[in-house]
This record gives sequence, C-alpha cells and structure tokens, in this order.
Amino acid sequence: MKASIAIETQRLLLRHFVLEDAEQLASVQADPIVMKYLRRRNYQETLATLDWIFKCYDKYGYGLWAVIHKADNKLIGRAGLIWQNLPAINLKDVEIAYLLAQDYWGQGLATEAAMAIRDYGFEVIGCKRLISLIDSNNIASQKVALKVGLTYEREVTIEEKPVDVYGIVSSC
Repeated sequence: MKASIAIETQRLLLRHFVLEDAEQLASVQADPIVMKYLRRRNYQETLATLDWIFKCYDKYGYGLWAVIHKADNKLIGRAGLIWQNLPAINLKDVEIAYLLAQDYWGQGLATEAAMAIRDYGFEVIGCKRLISLIDSNNIASQKVALKVGLTYEREVTIEEKPVDVYGIVSSC
C-alpha cells in the first residue's frame, strides 16, 4: 500500500502505514514509559499490529495512521480511528486513538492530532459520535480528550482494567 496522507495539520502528517514503518513503530511501542497504560510490543508483535491496521484500512477505509513530525520528517507514533464493538460493555463506536514517542510529549502534538482526527471522523467518515477509551490512571490522555471536546461518560472494565469512556456527539 502506498503511504498516502490521510490528514495534514500545522506540524504533523498522518499517513497510511507501510510495512517499512515497522522498525520505527516497534521502537515507539517498546518504550516502557510510552506504553505504561498499554501492553508493550516487540518487533514481531508490531508486525502483527501493522497487519491488523492494514486489514482495518481494507474493511473500514480508516484506521491508525503513522504520525510524522514535519520538522524532522520522523515517525513519532500512531493515531487515528478504531472501530470498537464491545458488546460486554454495550459499546459500539469509533474511537479516537493517539500514541506518541516520549520525546514529543508536552508540545500539544497529541491534541493537534486528536482534533484533526475528530474532524476527519465527523466530516469525512460521517460519524455521529466518537469516543476515546483511556486508562483510568492516564491523566495526560484524559486531558487531551477534554481539550478535543470529549467529555467523561463512565468507567468500564476491559481485559480486567478500569478504562474511562470519553465521548463527543457531532453537532451536525
């Protein structure tokens, strides 16, 4: 698949992943600090993640995208939209997801990406509602969700972990 650009912001490009991104993505996903609230992934697991992402592109027309920092043309994480169908907690929504390398924290980049993803979900895909599923202890990600306009709805348990559901409904 060609690494086509899905979204461009002032400082970021969100583009389709390609297999050649595996090493850089694996580096981000192996960082214990970055992955504090998620399960760390080694190179082989990252390849499996990319395979899942490619299947999402084919099935839904969207998924997680490679986040490229324009200033240094470097892959710094993954962000995008994930279809969530979790009957056990009565949830069927599209999720805004974001994960950036530690060196890029505290610069407003996650918020910039999440705002653009929110707009893409509403304006391009036509979603009526978007959510973010955030570990109940992940204050930084909760702050990003609030800045993007999502509001806390409830706590659920996913894979034996408390997770907060934040949501936003399209104003259109």
